[in-house]
Amino acid sequence: RYGRARMFATGFAVFLLGSGLVALAPTVELLVAARVVQAAGVAFQGPAMLALMLDAFGPDRRATAVGVTGGLGGVAAAAGPAIGGAMVESVGWRWTFAANIPIGLVVLAVLLRLLTFERPADGGDVPDLPGVLLMVGAVAGFILGIVQSDDWGFVDVRTIGSVAASVVLGAALVRRSRRHPSPILDLDLFAIPSFRSGMGLQLLVAGSFGGVFLTELQFLTDGWDLSLLEAGLAIAAIPAIAGPLTVVAGQIADRHGHRIVIVPGMVGMIAAGLGFALLIGDEQQLWSRWVPINALYAVGVGLAHAACQAVAVNDVPAERLGMGAGMSRISQEIGNALTAAIAITLIEQAHTPADGLQATMVMLI
Repeated sequence: RYGRARMFATGFAVFLLGSGLVALAPTVELLVAARVVQAAGVAFQGPAMLALMLDAFGPDRRATAVGVTGGLGGVAAAAGPAIGGAMVESVGWRWTFAANIPIGLVVLAVLLRLLTFERPADGGDVPDLPGVLLMVGAVAGFILGIVQSDDWGFVDVRTIGSVAASVVLGAALVRRSRRHPSPILDLDLFAIPSFRSGMGLQLLVAGSFGGVFLTELQFLTDGWDLSLLEAGLAIAAIPAIAGPLTVVAGQIADRHGHRIVIVPGMVGMIAAGLGFALLIGDEQQLWSRWVPINALYAVGVGLAHAACQAVAVNDVPAERLGMGAGMSRISQEIGNALTAAIAITLIEQAHTPADGLQATMVMLI
């Protein structure tokens, strides 16, 4: 309706605004509200960015487009934990958000100069904002039930009520999406077999990545007593290896098919999960065990992640790429949120950090 370039630039500007609000937040409540603003910006810019990349590369190189996007994100994610950890320990956490602003303003100026801001010929209907609220409520209710189940109890009325509310809201979302002229979920896309498969694969692969990242950070700081900077460097191997590898995996997928990179990638992720569960314990063995296992997991993610996302959008018509990319991003974020919630619950129930790591890795396998 509003154009991909306009949505990307708007989302980026909203993200910068949220970063500034986080840096200045005087209370926890305002901090959470500012983080919501940041999340809204990411929600705008993420699908629009992918749609722009898919348009630029063309229908025959969609896996490569996804790989390049993931590769650039991987490089940034590799540097982020180390830089963020160093800033937290030296100048405080607020500066990790404030630093986004001067860099982001330069990037925004470049975007405004280079992007072509055109509205589609057919502007379409107004997006389904109540549908957005239904989706947020459905996901939040389910996550609340999982995270609080350890304190409330699995059969407590609050736990059951949260999950039940999630189911009701999810059903209402599907019903509304079937009837609304511009739904938040385009259910017609699920008639495309590759889209269905890609959405399911992304839910699993992205979910695994989110759960592993959270669990690793908790274990390294609580179990092995590493500083935030040291933990960030230990985790950085995942995006540092996976990021560039997604570019190569995307090119291979475009030439030889997606399965040739997805299958070995998922095998690598499973093997790494077994390695974490069976070989990592209370004794610190960073270089002899942690780094090799983490590198294996990174290779698996690098091979599988971009190809799974490319499967989802591979057969989506060009005029619906924005919606397809948006739903693809939704699948990833839901997978991240759900596995992070389950990981938090398992970690809280564990007797030691090593037990929490092992339980989470077994779940992710």
